[in-house]
Amino acid sequence: MAYIRFQIDGAVYKPNYDVLPDATKQAIRDKLRQLKVLCSKINEGTPNEEDTVRFKWHICRHDEFSHCEPESDI
Repeated sequence: MAYIRFQIDGAVYKPNYDVLPDATKQAIRDKLRQLKVLCSKINEGTPNEEDTVRFKWHICRHDEFSHCEPESDI
C-alpha cells in the first residue's frame, strides 16, 4: 500500500508567532489535528514499524544558547 508521507519541520520566530490572532493559531492546530487523525504507522506491529504519527511542538531556545522547552502534542 502506498502512503502520502509528510515530514514538516519549521521554526517561526516567536515574536512573529505571538502577533498571529488566536483564531489563526487555533485553526493551524485544528488542521494539524485533522491530518493526524488520518495518519497511521507504517508497518504497524512489525519489527520495522515507523513512527509516522508524530505531531509535536515546543519553544526552542538554541539561538539563546539555552535548552528547549519540553515538547507538547498537537
